[in-house]
Amino acid sequence: MASKEPIENPNTPNINFIGFQKQLREIIKDIKQSNKKTGINKIFGGKKQVNPHVDGRILGNDVPNNKEVSKLIKQLDSDPTDPLVRLRLVNAVMADRKVHHLQTHLNMMLQASIPIYLSDITTTFLQLVMHTYRTYLERLANIHKHNMMAIRSEVLKNVNMSGIDLEDEDTEDSHVKDTESMKTEIQIAEALIDNCETIIQRVKTKMTSTLSHEEIEELTSKEKVSSSFFSGKSEKANPNKQNMIINKAVQAIEMLKQIPLLHGAGLDLAQQLGRIDNKLTYPLVMEGRIQMQALKYQYLRIESGDRSARENMAPVYNLAVVAYRKALKLTSKTTPKKSDLPVLTEFGNLTHYGFIHRDLMRFTEEGVMNLVKLGKDSVDAAVTVDESFVPLQKRLESSLAQLNKVEGEHT
Repeated sequence: MASKEPIENPNTPNINFIGFQKQLREIIKDIKQSNKKTGINKIFGGKKQVNPHVDGRILGNDVPNNKEVSKLIKQLDSDPTDPLVRLRLVNAVMADRKVHHLQTHLNMMLQASIPIYLSDITTTFLQLVMHTYRTYLERLANIHKHNMMAIRSEVLKNVNMSGIDLEDEDTEDSHVKDTESMKTEIQIAEALIDNCETIIQRVKTKMTSTLSHEEIEELTSKEKVSSSFFSGKSEKANPNKQNMIINKAVQAIEMLKQIPLLHGAGLDLAQQLGRIDNKLTYPLVMEGRIQMQALKYQYLRIESGDRSARENMAPVYNLAVVAYRKALKLTSKTTPKKSDLPVLTEFGNLTHYGFIHRDLMRFTEEGVMNLVKLGKDSVDAAVTVDESFVPLQKRLESSLAQLNKVEGEHT
């Protein structure tokens, strides 16, 4: 059985988005720790914050003479949670010169993602993430193509050279030495770049609301403390406002799941929603959807030449199965409601995906059989509410028939 957590290919360090997500979560932890300090503690608290991403000074190192950047870094030092200041910082560094080093592009991408990981999610912030994400991937592919030309690689003939900027003579060190790994990084980068415009258009047309970290904090706090000094009372959150924030958070997660870099932010947000009421299914459905997108990303890596990503298919798939099975326990298969349909049908689709890719998932015959049976049971229940899911029911019946036939041949 594969390991419980996906393990990234050490030969493709520039394209390992699970590592980038872990880095962003560490930055967020440091920002929250920094924000707990009082003004006096910040001045006399001893050591300077060691993480240069907290106040954005990691970008200041690349443009030391830019006064606007220095000013914005000082503002972030006072309040590292301010999303607008961080947005202006990234834009200022981006505009400072035409060509940046790959590491600067990476740092800009991480900086642009910080507001999202803090739950400040708007169309503008997501568009900035997408811009830095795409320019980072484009820069990476261009550097590799230059480096491969410089060493006259034999595998160059298998690489699409159409996107290379021939006027850029920079052969920057990408910390990848073998041409096979360079080629893999190029192909993964270009596959992700191909998806960027579609994601940007979805963000522009589907992201109709904004979400702030203050709203999430208000939503997840058990009680809203009254502002009255004398009353000492606490008042419960307004249910209508609560539902509005939940809807905004769900819409935000639908956007985040499309971008590998932001999967961690989506999962963190889903888990926060789950703490409101442990009998709600939609946070678990959101978690399952993100894991399915993570699974598709691993499959994209396989198609792009990263053979090691095959080892990640089973553990990522299992994470999706766990999320949906937790949600299934909160639904009724005997008397399902319309609100149960996402859980019942998406779990059915998940089991069918597992059946199609059963070799990659490394199922035993009994394991895949039991899983598809569970999926069919769920869709059988869904069909009693909505007959439009009959085609999915038929696909699962066909899958079970194939498995039974194989089992019969082996007995």
